[in-house]
Amino acid sequence: MARPLTATIDLEAILYNYRYAKKLQPTCKAFAVVKSNAYGHGAIEVSRYLDDEVDAFAVAAIEEAMSLREAGVKSPILLLEGVFEEDEWHLCEKHGFWSALENAQQLEALTHSKVSIEKVFLKLDSGMHRLGVDKDTAPPFVTALKNSGQVGEVVLMTHFACADDLSDSATLDQLAYFERTRQSLGEPIEASVANSAAIMKWQVPEGGWIRPGIMLYGISPFSEVSGRSIGLRPAMTLSSKVISTRSLRKGDHVGYGLGYVAPEDHVLATVAVGYGDGYPRHAENGTPLQIKGHLASLAGRVSMDMITVRTEEGDVPQMGDEVVLWGGEVPVEDVARHAGTIGYELVTRMTARPHYRYLFGEENA
Repeated sequence: MARPLTATIDLEAILYNYRYAKKLQPTCKAFAVVKSNAYGHGAIEVSRYLDDEVDAFAVAAIEEAMSLREAGVKSPILLLEGVFEEDEWHLCEKHGFWSALENAQQLEALTHSKVSIEKVFLKLDSGMHRLGVDKDTAPPFVTALKNSGQVGEVVLMTHFACADDLSDSATLDQLAYFERTRQSLGEPIEASVANSAAIMKWQVPEGGWIRPGIMLYGISPFSEVSGRSIGLRPAMTLSSKVISTRSLRKGDHVGYGLGYVAPEDHVLATVAVGYGDGYPRHAENGTPLQIKGHLASLAGRVSMDMITVRTEEGDVPQMGDEVVLWGGEVPVEDVARHAGTIGYELVTRMTARPHYRYLFGEENA
């Protein structure tokens, strides 16, 4: 490896966060949500590590599920967006996938396929108005699924729009709508309602399935706090090295658009990372990072392959000094705020250019 940019993934931290989610909702079974390449952490590596412990995995679509099966992952896998073509139902049967279902076309394709599916998760639109059946159409969907003879179990699921905002009553409204719908079905049915924010802060139906996603990776689902501050263990440290230094005089301009102006004489360090690696292009001057464990900050516009930074404390940076871009004492949530986005986006848009290094407990991969 020549270019020093490295994403170090602590798999034991992900396992800890999964166990923590289950501890918060002890009556529920839990998916480990590994869609979007496990939120940028490496779906195959993460899933292999968790495979012996999780109740099931969840992905967005069948391509992600197939890649896990081909990698030897044995646990059940749920397709959160369901199937897009009838042939996918046959793959679900062959590989033991579970599927969400939210419209008449998916139901018709399932019926026509004649396949057998262990679990189907019927999506209820409880107020987000993105996917799902409504309260009136849910009962006939459940009846059709149960009477088909093709489905082992039907689970009613929904998704919250505002679970990360504890001051917003929308989640209580959605929960009430969900429970009214569940009661209208006339017989017990398992529920799946809780994403990461709901797992951590809301009272959700006992039993059924929770769906920890971003919290698995130690990133907070709440905008105002970091994952570490609410009991999670951040799993990714993105680091690089100083590849050049130069002395600036007060008033010198730096980078594309000459957007940074040196407020005094100082040393500028150039670091091997840029938006071509997934570092946010819109990160502003002052975005935090660390050089050799000391506070530093972005100074100048982010380029495709490089950034320029200045130290806020500690020694003058030198060639080869390690730079932590996020992770450890540099929460990814803080970097995201300086870029006008959220931690989810930073980790999920990571490219293939960084070297990925996996930590298996006390051992390094």
